[in-house]
Amino acid sequence: MNRNFVLITIVVICSTFSGFSQSILLKNINLIDVENGKIQKNRNILIEKDRISKITADEIKVNNEVSIIDGTDKFLIPGMIDTHIHFFQTGSLYTRPDAIDLTNNFSYEDEIQFAKDIIPDNFKRYLKLGITSVMDVGGPFYNFTVRDSIAKHHISPNVYVTGPLFSPYQPKAFSSLEDIPIEKINSKQEATKLFNKMIAYKPDFIKIWYISGNGLPAEKTYPIVAHIAELTHKNNLKLTVHATNLKTAKLAVKAGADILVHSVNDQLVDDEFIKMLKDHKVTYIPTLIVGKNYGKAYLANPSNHIQDLTYANPKVYGTLTDMNRFSDNEIPDRIKKLRKDPKSLEKRNRTRDSIMLTNLLKLTEKGINIATGTDAGNIGTIHASSYIQEIEAMKKSNISNFDIIKASTINAALGFGLEGDIGSIKEGKLADLVILSKNPVENIENLNSIEEVIKSGEILNIKELLKETPEQIVQRQVNAYNARNIDAFMDTYSDDVKIYNFPNELSISSKADMKKSFETMFEKVPNLYCEIKNRIVLGNKVVDREYVRFGDRYSNVITIYEVENGKIAKVTFLR
Repeated sequence: MNRNFVLITIVVICSTFSGFSQSILLKNINLIDVENGKIQKNRNILIEKDRISKITADEIKVNNEVSIIDGTDKFLIPGMIDTHIHFFQTGSLYTRPDAIDLTNNFSYEDEIQFAKDIIPDNFKRYLKLGITSVMDVGGPFYNFTVRDSIAKHHISPNVYVTGPLFSPYQPKAFSSLEDIPIEKINSKQEATKLFNKMIAYKPDFIKIWYISGNGLPAEKTYPIVAHIAELTHKNNLKLTVHATNLKTAKLAVKAGADILVHSVNDQLVDDEFIKMLKDHKVTYIPTLIVGKNYGKAYLANPSNHIQDLTYANPKVYGTLTDMNRFSDNEIPDRIKKLRKDPKSLEKRNRTRDSIMLTNLLKLTEKGINIATGTDAGNIGTIHASSYIQEIEAMKKSNISNFDIIKASTINAALGFGLEGDIGSIKEGKLADLVILSKNPVENIENLNSIEEVIKSGEILNIKELLKETPEQIVQRQVNAYNARNIDAFMDTYSDDVKIYNFPNELSISSKADMKKSFETMFEKVPNLYCEIKNRIVLGNKVVDREYVRFGDRYSNVITIYEVENGKIAKVTFLR
């Protein structure tokens, strides 16, 4: 496992980041007013240091030192907010050994270190996709290092964190860790002890993992939950709660939850619950896609969404087909059952989806504050690249595009008490802004049309922000190959790519010929899959020992990739 490449990349990129830019003038841009549900056309916006200083329809006269961006026919939204992530999890198949224990094949200690190593890489991926604020709603005490040190020394979104989750249940996989992400709390005294330890780190909010069932009814632990809520509110903090069934969610709100970080997925919400949410001003985060992504990874069948193939950390995403490597003798019985009957999982997902989407529409129509959150870091839900997928899932509930944009900006800020700083475009607020070439109110997919991101008054060159290493580029190519996505696959290759058989027999001399050859293979060859057995990285060269399945045939091949200017320029096969 080579993990040093991430740190090397970070040093190079960070040395070029200079802090606040000179003042910026956005001219003649269409401002999406998320607070009032309107588009203010042809606005001029002056940014000074890290704040928005003026918004007007009138001309703003500036001197030559001000950077000017022509916003004609473009659209401006506030930086988006992911209200539900976990930095201690990477999104890989190996990141939750309590869900599927593969530690005999892959060290969990290595996974924990990997999660730490890629945090700066995740920062850049979030920013590239217009996500300028993230809330880590539960993890080890290392979370505070992420916020107070790592985020301060790297270009990053605004990072808000809490420490370990208060929980009536602790997965065995976490019990032996030195820095525990989920603490089992059996009494008010234990809750107070953990709270007092955490408060010294100045958490931005508190999180309870309100698990019920299996002999542990929610009513039994309710007094502890209410006690934690009391401690939280006495310290002027917000309480976030994981509660996925209606009965437990009601108890969470009764106890004092300010934010529910998951959908109710066991039954349709009733009028009593809606009234409780309204009366207590509770924010509801649907978190729709995370559950399904576990099952997809267990079956080595990820969605292969273009956002993941293009923007996910390639090494993380590459693990989501790793279950192809394991025989039935190496996996838990419940995964064996899924392999034999994958349609049972699809049926369960359809039922839960229907409940969650119906609840989302009903709560939106009733005026409940809805915020967008992904639960990124869980198996199959990748940091940053999962965000648009969550938005697409929300759209299936038939809520409006404006409702979704609000959920991703001002509603999220309101839910966490941050509306004075972020979430909308107003004078005095932090200049966290996203410039789009297309109108997202007309089509929510236009959130993908990012031209530029401004973070705290700094113009980010999003084309240069994330420069992937040769290893990452090659792995992205492997991911696209396994997904049979010809466009994502060819995007990793240079226009003048050459393919050789060792030592120097030219077999393909143009990108067009290469695309034609692989397109045919993707269409016609069943069970196509490439597994990397070994990898060596030497400067711009990546040497892979690949085990490739073509239908019923198998092939072992050594492949030498040479990367130039961010693209694969030369490939040599040793067969």
